[in-house]
Amino acid sequence: MSTVQESPAFYRSQDVARLAKEWPVVQTVAQWCEEFLAKPHPDLGRGGSVCPFIPKALSMNRVVFVVVHTENRAESEVDETIARYRQIFLDMEPVSGQEAMDKAILVILPDVSEEDAPRMVDETHRRLKSDFVDSGLMIGKFHPRSEQGGLHNPGFRPLRSPVPLLAIRHMVDSDLPFLNRVDDPTQDRIRFLESYGQRFDGAEPSRWSEKARAALEKNRLAQEREQ
Repeated sequence: MSTVQESPAFYRSQDVARLAKEWPVVQTVAQWCEEFLAKPHPDLGRGGSVCPFIPKALSMNRVVFVVVHTENRAESEVDETIARYRQIFLDMEPVSGQEAMDKAILVILPDVSEEDAPRMVDETHRRLKSDFVDSGLMIGKFHPRSEQGGLHNPGFRPLRSPVPLLAIRHMVDSDLPFLNRVDDPTQDRIRFLESYGQRFDGAEPSRWSEKARAALEKNRLAQEREQ
């Protein structure tokens, strides 16, 4: 029998009102994680779950959901609010070791309409991505109208979610393809790949490290030709 006592949950009146408003959207996203991201899909183009990371993170209760409201807020204010979750994530337990690799924060944006999602979510992601990557983190963009194809099947849409959101987690070596996308400017790809190299400097050589060095050199040459 466990002797660990859980801390009681206290709710103030304003908390109850906020929870009543936000709980349905959190529940929708949590269900999507369980029923889509954590499951295989016939159109995925490979074995395993749609998101290889999420099943373990969910089983270890390390996926955190947060709701950020954007209605009537300036673009810069929204960026600043979401950017704060970079340090919050880094400070969130566990902060080191292999267990830290299994945590994630899903920043849910319920005020963003499906029609506005491609502009608002994609552009917010574009503005914030560099700072997150510089910190050894990935920030993913999900929304109902995502047209980004899967790595193994370009016709599959793994980033379509029922509610617009941004997902934060630690970078792993297999994230290389997401840091060398042709739809990112060359100078951004160079910055991402340099951060990737610093992140895994000293790690055991792998097929990803060799590909990263080759990709960085290729992008540097492309930048020289553009100048």
